Amino acid sequence: MLCWTLPRLNPNQRIILGLIALAASITTFFLLNRAERKRWVVPTRMMADRIRGLRNQPPSATLEPPAPEFLAIARSVEELREQFREKYRFRKLISRSWGEDDTPRAIPGLENTYSPESGEFNLAHSSDYSTVDMVNRLDPVHFIWIESSIAEQEFLGWTLAELRGKSFLDIVHQDDRNAALETLRQAIERGESLGRIVRILTASAEPKHIELNVGTRYGPDKTISHLRCHLTDVTEKVAAERELRVRTLELTRANEELLRINHELQELKDGYSDLYQNAPAMYFSLNAAEAIIECNRTLLTTLEKTRQEIINQPYERLLAEPSRDGFRSPREKFLHENAVEWQTPWRKSNGEIIEVWISASLVRDPNNQIVHAQCVAQDVTTRRRLEAELERKNESLGRANADLSQKNRELDDFVYVVSHDLQEPLRTLIAFSDFLLKDYGERFDDEGREYVNYLIDASRRMRAMILAMLNLSRAGKVIGDFVPVEVHDLISVVRTDLAELIRAKGAEIRIVTPLPVVWGDWNRLTQLFTNLLVNGLKFNQNASPRVEVGTVDPSEDSGLGGNSKTSDDIDDGFVTIFIRDNGIGIDPEFHETIFQLFRRLHTQDEYEGTGAGLAIGSKIVHAHGGRIWVESSPKAGATFYVQLRRCPSQILGKDQVMVPVPLTVALEGRVDESHSV
Repeated sequence: MLCWTLPRLNPNQRIILGLIALAASITTFFLLNRAERKRWVVPTRMMADRIRGLRNQPPSATLEPPAPEFLAIARSVEELREQFREKYRFRKLISRSWGEDDTPRAIPGLENTYSPESGEFNLAHSSDYSTVDMVNRLDPVHFIWIESSIAEQEFLGWTLAELRGKSFLDIVHQDDRNAALETLRQAIERGESLGRIVRILTASAEPKHIELNVGTRYGPDKTISHLRCHLTDVTEKVAAERELRVRTLELTRANEELLRINHELQELKDGYSDLYQNAPAMYFSLNAAEAIIECNRTLLTTLEKTRQEIINQPYERLLAEPSRDGFRSPREKFLHENAVEWQTPWRKSNGEIIEVWISASLVRDPNNQIVHAQCVAQDVTTRRRLEAELERKNESLGRANADLSQKNRELDDFVYVVSHDLQEPLRTLIAFSDFLLKDYGERFDDEGREYVNYLIDASRRMRAMILAMLNLSRAGKVIGDFVPVEVHDLISVVRTDLAELIRAKGAEIRIVTPLPVVWGDWNRLTQLFTNLLVNGLKFNQNASPRVEVGTVDPSEDSGLGGNSKTSDDIDDGFVTIFIRDNGIGIDPEFHETIFQLFRRLHTQDEYEGTGAGLAIGSKIVHAHGGRIWVESSPKAGATFYVQLRRCPSQILGKDQVMVPVPLTVALEGRVDESHSV
């Protein structure tokens, strides 16, 4: 009504009405709280400016349309007046609620809200605290409950009477109390504090999340009367946000894992691509029409062609002209068996023909239709040439080996014949030299007898060398078939043969470990071990010569000297026997030389012999497919190792392979009863 009356008034009437409205606004302004005061600052200033502008305007009797700013002012005045009326009514209601004797009177709308115990009205039953919102009033000092809405009481599980004995901080989770206290203090300092989320515990100890919005309320004396708190249950929202964060974190981790996998996949793809493109083999794929749809760089390099010359071109273009008809057979086999290998000639860009080995396999779809063929090709031109050359050389080597074998046989026969034919005149020379010395020795002077003795000694050495040559020619020949040879029994026989030498040297031969049963020629092996035992006794200046015979533990076999097998080369079909003495030893410089024919390390005056014993032994061992070597140093004795083939278990039972009875031969040649054979 005021909005339509204002334009009909003259300027003076407008000024008076504006002053009245301004006075009402100012009065109401001081009755409002800080937030509401800020709201009315701008409209009040606009009204004052408008009133000052009306003073000098002439009166107008015409009906003027209301100015927009006056419409806003009028609405503001009406709203201010309404709020002022409500506040005045409430204050008047309160002033009329007490009698002269300070007893409360019944007031409509506030019945049954007065509590004689506390002397206060319970506004929880008033219209302001009957709302569905969770609101309360708190003491601004200790934050004790003053009032609480029914909705809040139901949410927390406490009645108003129970809440009035609590501080709001009592129900806040201990980890969030500082945050809640900060919010309440900010409201006191700033007039309001909004949007703080804290955790609380209800009467049933159920944890809840609430959004806390606090506003400050002031009394007539402009001091803080209480804090008005508005609570919002955001438990589900927080749970949803937490779940969202968890899901986001999981998604982030999954995304990181996916990125990592993609990175690794890309690396694998790059590695596969590099392997595919630069592989030593040529890779290519054919479609159902037998056109090349993919190939690697090796194929292009080998054929000296570009991708444009290869891709989408028929496979037959790679073939040499004469071989195109020959491709039909592999094709038919390929379609039938899904995999095929064949060799065919290809033509390079320069016309050169190369031999290619190809392996191909078909890839079919679920309907058994051909998708493509995966092919691997290898240039075997050089290999074929080398194979042909190797075959020619093998044939040549075979002929050479045959010739060499024939020469060796002829040489052995020659040595045997010559040695045999030389023995008769040599025996005659020795015999007549003896006769000459016996029958005519008195006629010779000392020098003549010395010359005859030289002749006899030289003849005998020559006879020994001829016999050594005969033995050497026979050493590589097996007299009979290979049979199981018990090395223990063989050593016993050799001991008997050497009994006189053992007695003369005061020596001892001891078997220190069980000896095996080997597969070989008894006579040749007897000759071998006789030579080794004789050397151990002959080249020995020890007061008590000793020779030990035993078997090397297989676990220690790989650790023997430089000529022994490594751990990777150990053959379970062989056994190693050692002959160890305490003699003069051998310098490592001569470990290979001593196995050569007639190679002596000492003069004839120092030690007798022809120097053929170890050469004969080496030839015997090699004829049995074994090996022989020595480990020694000067004045530290020598150990000879002989590696021979075990007797096959199917011929001789495994329980009979080793003979666990050591043998000791003493000075007089008698056998120790505790180690009897």
